[in-house]
Amino acid sequence: MLNLGILSTAKINQNAIMLPVAKRSDVIVRAVASRDQKRADVFAKKFRIPHAYEGYERLLEDESIDAVYISTPNALHVPWVEKALTYGKHVLCEKPLSPTQEEATRLAKLADKKGLLLMEALHYSYHPFVKSLMEDLREGKLGRIEKVSMNLGFSLPPDGDIRYQPSLMGGAFMHMGCYCIHFVQHILDQPLDVQSINAERTNEDTADVLCKGILKVPNHEGEFSFKVSLKDKTLNSYIEIEGEKGRLVIYDPFNPVLARNTDCIDTVRIKSDNPFFASKKLSEFGRSTYDFQLEEFLKALSKDDLTPRMDIRNSAVIEQGRHLLRAA
Repeated sequence: MLNLGILSTAKINQNAIMLPVAKRSDVIVRAVASRDQKRADVFAKKFRIPHAYEGYERLLEDESIDAVYISTPNALHVPWVEKALTYGKHVLCEKPLSPTQEEATRLAKLADKKGLLLMEALHYSYHPFVKSLMEDLREGKLGRIEKVSMNLGFSLPPDGDIRYQPSLMGGAFMHMGCYCIHFVQHILDQPLDVQSINAERTNEDTADVLCKGILKVPNHEGEFSFKVSLKDKTLNSYIEIEGEKGRLVIYDPFNPVLARNTDCIDTVRIKSDNPFFASKKLSEFGRSTYDFQLEEFLKALSKDDLTPRMDIRNSAVIEQGRHLLRAA
């Protein structure tokens, strides 16, 4: 039985951890921490968590906790991942794990030194159908990839939401651009650079609510672009890919499951003129991407496979993008 702790009382905790844990018998959420004791107490009471701590470090000091899920604002990921590893906890951290290559490298080395698992919570990539599509593309089933156009949009968060705050690394690029970077990085398996970034803000003091970017691959001619938005009226997610052997469109790749509590419906679908992809059928898994993510985390621990589930190259591209975003 794995004893899990949660750093923060963020809204995502319910879908990302509490519901998946409730379906399993090999893991339990033993503690939750907040910067405010009242918030920790309310969250613990709602989900029947035995211990509620004021202050993240107090949870890390609890020797009964084996692993932590970190869902703090983006700007707090690196310091609390580092501290959790120092305390000897395995870590599942929300994306993006790190905004710089240097910090990502340091965390990976620390996890290795401590003999701990460090995993970035890019939940979409653990869905079996999406995972298989990414592997098929990586293996050349569509031939040499010539063009990738990605779109991911949500509706605007309420005023005061942390996703508007640059100091907490909010904004469309940090919250959603990391998905697009991860996808292209995985299927091409080559170093990426950010060629250009364009951004839109509600005012000069807020983070970007819309971001468009162009990625480039050294010694690889092609068009690789993304658009991420916090101002779409409805959930809007698709990827268009052109290769030597045809065209593939993936609908809902970054949110492949419609989940309402325990009711999970696979929504990802594809359209292609390539025979291999045209014949590829989606199985109805009936589980959320967070179920698959937690399963991957626990499976790695059960096999003592502590290979980091993260790609330092993604952090390098995010670092470039943030640098260009400041001037956009």
